[in-house]
Amino acid sequence: VDSDGVEATVVVKNPCNFPIEFYSLDFDEQYLEEEKILRVAVGSEYQKKFFMPPRAMGGTLPPEVLEHYEAQKRLKARQAKLKAKARAEAEAKAMGKAAPGHHRAVPSSPEPMGKATGNPISRAVMRHLGIDRSSEKREARQHKGIVVIVHGPPLAGKTEIAAALCRYYGGACLSIDTVVKEAIAND
Repeated sequence: VDSDGVEATVVVKNPCNFPIEFYSLDFDEQYLEEEKILRVAVGSEYQKKFFMPPRAMGGTLPPEVLEHYEAQKRLKARQAKLKAKARAEAEAKAMGKAAPGHHRAVPSSPEPMGKATGNPISRAVMRHLGIDRSSEKREARQHKGIVVIVHGPPLAGKTEIAAALCRYYGGACLSIDTVVKEAIAND
């Protein structure tokens, strides 16, 4: 691309059944537009590497990312409109003409940016993996937990360690001795 007219022939052989796609990052308008969309989607957290769901050759970005980008564009347009309106009112006020009360700009709250669970890329990956982030599924998942078994020789401090773990994680402490004694007592 940046050469002084040097030409070269490149032969590409594809030994597999999967298609190969070639494009130039300097001239691919779709790529450049998608980079801009991804920078908006990730925001200040933009990193050079992050995971995205796979897509078909020539496919577009996930719908969650595109919807987020469109919502951000609408929000910026609305904010620009409000700023222009406020600037016009300030100029009119400076000239001695106060704007009528019913024409004053009222700041609006930004529209919701879709679901409140994570950024659009996270939502796209979760959708691709089949992870449901609905509140019912999230609550069900929160009720699940882990079991920690503390095992060791007598007088090694198992009970103290188990009690400390339970206090730290807010869990229930279950002693085998207690379970066996209760089982024997209750037949």
